Amino acid sequence: MAPRSASIARVDNLVEALGPGPWPVTALAELGWTPGMLRRALASGLLVRERRGLYSRHEGPTTPALLPTSQNRGLATVPISAVAPPADRLHQARLSAFARQLPSAAVFSHVSAARALGLWLPDPSETTVHVTIPGQADRDDAGLRVHGSALPATSVTRVGTVAVTDACRTAVDLARPSDLPHALIAVDGALRHVLSQSFPDLDRRMRRRDVPIEAIEAARSQFLAVLDPMVGWPGVRTARAAVALADPASASPYESWSRGWMLAVGMPAPELNVVLRGASGREYVGDFVWRDRRLIGEADGVGKYGTTSDEIRAALRAEKERQADLEAAGWRFVRWVTGDSGATIVARVGRALYLAPPLASVQEQRRGA
Repeated sequence: MAPRSASIARVDNLVEALGPGPWPVTALAELGWTPGMLRRALASGLLVRERRGLYSRHEGPTTPALLPTSQNRGLATVPISAVAPPADRLHQARLSAFARQLPSAAVFSHVSAARALGLWLPDPSETTVHVTIPGQADRDDAGLRVHGSALPATSVTRVGTVAVTDACRTAVDLARPSDLPHALIAVDGALRHVLSQSFPDLDRRMRRRDVPIEAIEAARSQFLAVLDPMVGWPGVRTARAAVALADPASASPYESWSRGWMLAVGMPAPELNVVLRGASGREYVGDFVWRDRRLIGEADGVGKYGTTSDEIRAALRAEKERQADLEAAGWRFVRWVTGDSGATIVARVGRALYLAPPLASVQEQRRGA
């Protein structure tokens, strides 16, 4: 059911009157909302039911809808997302609303903590609210997933007014039920988060290999301290493997996921985001680099080349020149794109690593002949 302009305006008024939400049904009733209005807003996707008696505005992407402009009583096409509060503010308000109904020992965790902290998510589509309450039974309760696992005070921090698990515990919680590629998304992102507290320009320094290995290992030890008391917990072996293989040079969740597939089948670990010099003397950054095979791997994720047609054309032209310059310096390329399966990435990289000789070796053979 498509939302009508009157319904959209009514939800906008809710945000103005009550803040970003979530809102209890009693507050909606006080503003004149009837059960019928609520049913229509839920059916059209304008509102979502968090749990019984608690509703919020839809956080996810929405299709463009017709909204009344303030200057004209006519209709103008404006995406709902253009007038909705930012997703991070909505998430924070959502957690605050849940916290008022939970015991004081409750700490938001897993994907809920990751969103609050701004960490990478193995599954960005998950919307369930996760909370850890030590000693309680694990259960699902009307949009709330309760975890009863032990939680030391040292693994708890605060974001605004709510308590959440810190980056290390959050990453371990997300990594344990995952496979290695998804576990690396969580741990790589959290390792970057920890290091960025000391190195705000982390990406630039990692490209120049200017972050001391001692600092990286000290950060890694924080994850191991979280794992040490978890002997026998489900998924600990996967989480330990992800911590051991984590690399803060990973620049995106897609790069971490791709590398996870390579490592899972025993491929040699690539160097990540390495500065390389082309035949012209210009410097470029290679996503994945195997120096001994003179191979550069490129993970072409969504948005890598821009969003507008002009940006994409300019970026593709620059990328073509970049690749030609690096190939002239003896490098080979292998590429994959968003939507390729892990098996596709493994097969493509494997062929480039093991079946094709490095370009430099071919040139040497020709010179020798």
